[in-house]
Amino acid sequence: MLKNLYGGQRVARTQAELNAILDAHARFATSQGGRRAQLGKADLSALDLANRNLKEIDFSGSSLVDSSLYGSNLRNASFYCADLQRADMRNTNLVFADMRGASLKGANLSYAKLDNADLRAAMMMYMSPDGIAIVDRNADGPQGVDFSNCSLKKASFGKAKLDGANFSGALLQGADFNGSKLSNASFKGAVLTGVNIKDLHLSTEDLKGCVTDPTPETIKRFGEMRSKLDSHQQWIVSGGTQGAHCVLDGEDIRLLQKLVVGRPLTGLSARNTIAIGLNFAGCQLQGARFDGADLRDADFTGADLRGASFGGANIAHARLDKADLRGLPLINGQTRGTDFTGAIGREEQFATCQLEGEASMLGLQTPLAAAA
Repeated sequence: MLKNLYGGQRVARTQAELNAILDAHARFATSQGGRRAQLGKADLSALDLANRNLKEIDFSGSSLVDSSLYGSNLRNASFYCADLQRADMRNTNLVFADMRGASLKGANLSYAKLDNADLRAAMMMYMSPDGIAIVDRNADGPQGVDFSNCSLKKASFGKAKLDGANFSGALLQGADFNGSKLSNASFKGAVLTGVNIKDLHLSTEDLKGCVTDPTPETIKRFGEMRSKLDSHQQWIVSGGTQGAHCVLDGEDIRLLQKLVVGRPLTGLSARNTIAIGLNFAGCQLQGARFDGADLRDADFTGADLRGASFGGANIAHARLDKADLRGLPLINGQTRGTDFTGAIGREEQFATCQLEGEASMLGLQTPLAAAA
């Protein structure tokens, strides 16, 4: 958690108070009277600001941790040194927004539009009893915007100033960086599928650890992997008398996207695979093995995951709505539990799952802790 940039002077607002302020701002934004909202130095943590017309609103130095801004119009808004950690900012319009010095660790900006946004480093100053004080985030000086572990799929950064920005672990599938300024930006472990790498001006060394488009070698192996899936289905249907158990350990299986949706994949072995964004919705995955796999942005909605293992897997931004995570009864009368020990994810992802205990007992490590 960042330091309070205003020396403990943030003003907490209730949801009811905030609604009244935002209603008046919406009238202002559409020239129907009202009043421009001044929400600088406010504590709006975990409040609902979704689907609002918040054009030109001021959130300078405010805390919007865990808040929802989903679908809101934030054109020309000011987030100067605001704390937006884990905020839901999907489908937002952030064109020309002032986001200097903002913290966006763990936030979801999927499909956000950030053309011409100002994302440079910044420090906050405030008046203290002893005069002007400058609050910095660490002893090394100001930092650029922190997008670490954010979901930024198809986000537009056209002409954005991204000096010192941190995109470590971010999901950037299809993001547009054309014309943006990226000096000293970090992309460690970022997903850059569908991104024009030339726009990033990164060296080969800088790209180490990043996930880019599938290699020609992976494309050549597509037919073999597809045959393994077909054989696995035969193995399941025949009770193991035909086909063969599918083992895809260590493979990049992203090209199988259209072949796994709703498919019976009981017992699948996919340890240490690259499976970013795969759609396993509705799949039968009892006893499957995903240990160490990169499953960021994967969809397990409604999947049967009883007895599956995700030890050490990265499930950041994966969807697990209504997935079955109970123990799997075995023929010998015992039960195999579903294992998420050491998986990188958040308890909130399991809110609607079928669990036999609390999500806090799963042994997860958060994306932010894993990056530390």
